[in-house]
Amino acid sequence: MRINDSLAIEAPLTVELVIGDSNHSLGLTMRTPGDDEDLIVGMLYSESIIDGVEDILSVEINSEGATVQLSDNVCFDINEHARSTTKTAACGVCGKKSLNNLRHFHGPPLSEDIHITRSIISSNSASSKAAQTMFSKTGGSHAAAAFTEQGQLICIREDVGRHNAMDKLIGALLRTSGKSPKPHSNNDQSRTIVHLSGRSSFELVQKAVRAGFPLLSSVGAASSLAVDLARENNLSLIAFVRDESMVIHSAPFRVVE
Repeated sequence: MRINDSLAIEAPLTVELVIGDSNHSLGLTMRTPGDDEDLIVGMLYSESIIDGVEDILSVEINSEGATVQLSDNVCFDINEHARSTTKTAACGVCGKKSLNNLRHFHGPPLSEDIHITRSIISSNSASSKAAQTMFSKTGGSHAAAAFTEQGQLICIREDVGRHNAMDKLIGALLRTSGKSPKPHSNNDQSRTIVHLSGRSSFELVQKAVRAGFPLLSSVGAASSLAVDLARENNLSLIAFVRDESMVIHSAPFRVVE
């Protein structure tokens, strides 16, 4: 018996930045179409090109790509953000010229007074999987989901790329809050916990720290560089989340019985 199958869409998106009279190309990124403005906002914030949505004056998206008008106050160094290859859906940092440049990012201090029970972390994994509509149809997408301390789903984004899903989630939260994360503020990110459908890599931990998420959990494994970065930044990084078990790699004080 033969039946029709559904595929997750992977398509290119070019991003052009306009600052005053200058144009800067960020090149081409591969992603699943949909929530493209969230993706762009999250990507620009994750890569420290902007400090918040207030730095974006306009976003125009058409069949040719996206044009983003930034505030004249944005300082953009093309050498710092240059890529030597296409940014694929498999790797968000591919083409970057130096690992040292990747470590030079700044995020708000991560909240230390947030405590999550292990049962909520396990429950978040189940809730995230149930909300993955694209994955249920195609089996070919990743997801990043944001939850409250009580385990209520705030937002979920899916994409063929793990880093894209995270950027889409960060962009959605920034656009909803209408402001950039700041220390000791009441914005969502400072007390938001995030769950990933796959593994935790260096780039995903970097994005979590940059956004101000204090706790990042995942269904899959964490890489050695991801654990190092999490420990450096006091991020609670949790891998292999199951109903009865999980592996806590860093900052275990946020996880309670």
